[in-house]
Amino acid sequence: MKFGITSKINAKKILKSRGLGESNLAVLKLASVVRTYSDEYVPKQQGTLKNTARIVDTGINVYIVYNQPYAHYQYYGEAMAGPAPKHYTGEPLTYHEAPIRGKEWDKRMMADRGRDVTKALAVYVGGKLK
Repeated sequence: MKFGITSKINAKKILKSRGLGESNLAVLKLASVVRTYSDEYVPKQQGTLKNTARIVDTGINVYIVYNQPYAHYQYYGEAMAGPAPKHYTGEPLTYHEAPIRGKEWDKRMMADRGRDVTKALAVYVGGKLK
């Protein structure tokens, strides 16, 4: 007796349903989670920098954009001076609510909460965190 099994698995459809493959829903979810978790690390005096962050989907890449004129030097943590184009002074910035809020907020958030980010994405795509 011969016995055979043929399985038709549409991998493309499965990947798409989980926000992978042709769809970028998983990437958008990841950006949303990173933005949310980074919120408490972004420098804040009045909250404009963190509150105006947005997720930009170019169709090829997804970015989190902090589009304030001072975002660049806040991110690198060094004061700038002079007329435009300004130059770095070498003087480190001081941040309100430091040490949580400060420079390179995305890197520090991932060092602290990277596992939470990975777990949130795994849950979104129907997987498990190892």
